[in-house]
Amino acid sequence: MKIGVCRGLDDFEAMKIACVNGVDYWECGFGSLVSYDDEKIRMCKDALKRYNISCTIANGFIPGDMKVVGVDVDYGALEKYLKKGFERAKSLGIKTVVFGSGKARSFPDGFSIEKAKEQLAFFLKEYASPLAAEAGVVIVMEPLRFCESSLIHTVSDGLEIAEMSCCDNVFALADLYHVYGNNDCFDDVSKFGGKLKHAHIAEPVKRIYPSSDDSEDVVSIYRSFIETIKNMGCNTLSIEAHTENFAVDFPRAVEILKSITD
Repeated sequence: MKIGVCRGLDDFEAMKIACVNGVDYWECGFGSLVSYDDEKIRMCKDALKRYNISCTIANGFIPGDMKVVGVDVDYGALEKYLKKGFERAKSLGIKTVVFGSGKARSFPDGFSIEKAKEQLAFFLKEYASPLAAEAGVVIVMEPLRFCESSLIHTVSDGLEIAEMSCCDNVFALADLYHVYGNNDCFDDVSKFGGKLKHAHIAEPVKRIYPSSDDSEDVVSIYRSFIETIKNMGCNTLSIEAHTENFAVDFPRAVEILKSITD
């Protein structure tokens, strides 16, 4: 299983540290692909090349102020945003985009959840999926904690939307922090087989970097989660967590995760 890390595309110091500590790929923010000017994108590409790191995944798909469900969906603005983002994604070699974006996909009180699901599936089918396909990108739906979004809280929820969209490049993601917080159940692994294309991991309570100093109970949770996603056919796992000292925490996280995945 390949181990990556979620960091800014312009975090060159972190790239330098990750380069010598076994990172397999970089996971950047999709929004930066749109907001950075051409010169900054060039600098980021140069840094990735310098440190021999591939940037194959992006998260933070849709900004919170660009709604994809509800009463104020501006498809023209969304299309313009997506076209620029996927053009840049293709130039970087990004192959997977994570659709978390809790605020963008949250609907107002009194709005029908079924209508919101239909809107999200429509957005995927008519806008996001075709542009992603042109760039050679797959989209993975990320379940979030209940407090972070009013839509998609379990892997099953993500797969439901993927199936509603009828898009062959839309799949699911599992994030240990959200799985743990929402008491998501993976007992029926077979129904997810081949449909889980990416995963995130963090210490499940504090959302900090995994470490060999974690308790046996927490390490057991890591093992169970990783075994489950491997059985689902997932082969990429990104560290998405808080850290106050990347230079110390990242190598320790890679060490514990490699000991479990190898």
